[in-house]
Amino acid sequence: MDMGIGFSELLLIVLLVLVFFGSKELPRFIREGATLFARMRRYGEKIRHELNEISVNPEGVSRVPEDDTVQIQKKELRNRYLVMRRGLAPEVRAEKSMLICRYLKNSARFRNASAIMMYISIGSEVATRELITEMIGAGKRVLVPYCRSESRTMGLGEIRNLEKDVVIGENRVPEPVSGLRDRFFRSDLQLIVCPGVCFDIYGGRLGRGLACYDNFLRELRGRVPIFGLAFDVQIHQERLPFSYSDVPMDQIVTETGFKLPDGLAG
Repeated sequence: MDMGIGFSELLLIVLLVLVFFGSKELPRFIREGATLFARMRRYGEKIRHELNEISVNPEGVSRVPEDDTVQIQKKELRNRYLVMRRGLAPEVRAEKSMLICRYLKNSARFRNASAIMMYISIGSEVATRELITEMIGAGKRVLVPYCRSESRTMGLGEIRNLEKDVVIGENRVPEPVSGLRDRFFRSDLQLIVCPGVCFDIYGGRLGRGLACYDNFLRELRGRVPIFGLAFDVQIHQERLPFSYSDVPMDQIVTETGFKLPDGLAG
């Protein structure tokens, strides 16, 4: 919360205290002023958090339904890009996935992150299993998301073995086993890597339509870098139909590199 007080205003306050109360009272005024500003900052953060939650109900679902036109547009785009992604030959997907993961691994954001949220790939998605094994071997903490269908949001579980620590969830997506879930502070996350059906050149993301990722990412947007992985055929050259609840990516990585020139490429 911006208090609107700059250096000149603070200097004026100090001069007034010196004139009317003398130098002996200055330390007390500084202490009490600092306490007051701290309280106001905490109150401002609380108000900001509550305003961010206005459009979200206690279960984490947006109160504002998408316009029917937006839903139809998203469905059409989702079908189109799923067909295009699935149209890539398996060997082509494997080669492109290797290049994408190489770009990601060479980025400073990835190298410097010790705790990374990473999806486990399925079907025609950018393959991440080999990368996850490398991350575990390098000592990075790998946090795998799982969907909470009732609240349409996600939780996290830290895995150390792709074979033993993962099960197939109700949405047919690999998830951490129940015993490893929710033993991690989200504030410790240093990088988030997301899948997507398609992305646009502005960072917009279109997922499977469950809203789990968006509801989860909304709270972390601006605090943790969010990267999307995709093939070039998944990049939409115009702005995707966007609703209030959608969360854009900070960067998108494809087999030809980073897609957002103003994003977090380093």
